[in-house]
Amino acid sequence: MKLLKRILLGSALLFSLNVVAEEMEPTFWQDLLPQVDTVEDPFAALDSNQLYDLGTIARYRDAQKVEGFKPSEASQKEMAQLEENFAKSNIDVDALFVQREKIMQQRTKLATLPNQGVLNKPHRIPGFITPVEIDGNKVTKFFLVPTAGACIHTPPPPPNQIVFVEYPAGIELVSLQTPVWVEGELFNEATAADVNYSDGASNVETVYQMSAQEVELYQMN
Repeated sequence: MKLLKRILLGSALLFSLNVVAEEMEPTFWQDLLPQVDTVEDPFAALDSNQLYDLGTIARYRDAQKVEGFKPSEASQKEMAQLEENFAKSNIDVDALFVQREKIMQQRTKLATLPNQGVLNKPHRIPGFITPVEIDGNKVTKFFLVPTAGACIHTPPPPPNQIVFVEYPAGIELVSLQTPVWVEGELFNEATAADVNYSDGASNVETVYQMSAQEVELYQMN
């Protein structure tokens, strides 16, 4: 009977360890991107000259929306010729601009929306620290970012490729180049905070927040 109890206890312990291990499988940055329906991109089939001409037409049409805009006769003829060239190639310019708007909307969603499937769950994410608040010699609030020096030496990543982390215990930051693992529950809350550096400051936005349970130096699992 004692042997059976030990076997059952050992099995239960192994099961619980397996559950923890499964819960803390690494979450990578591509996992934070939302699932967005793919929009067909007809521009990939255009050559560089056609793309340039399409851009010229787009700028002309945008200018037409400005009050008081009076196009010259020469520019009107040029636009008519460009559109005629597209028509001869069986390319519908108006349809391209409709699709362009859909593609822009898709790109906006890919950059700004959270992945609903990762929210309100524990995660273990690798990345680099961009300090927001420091207590003594420890960083207590920071942006977790996918590349070293992001938001300071380079423009900020998209809002869904940044996690705002609160870690009251704090971590001593040796260098912005030092990778870390951050563990905690991920949730959706839009946040903006200033990141200060030697010659200025940058306002950084994110759609993810985490109250970290642990922050440790990066080691391969």
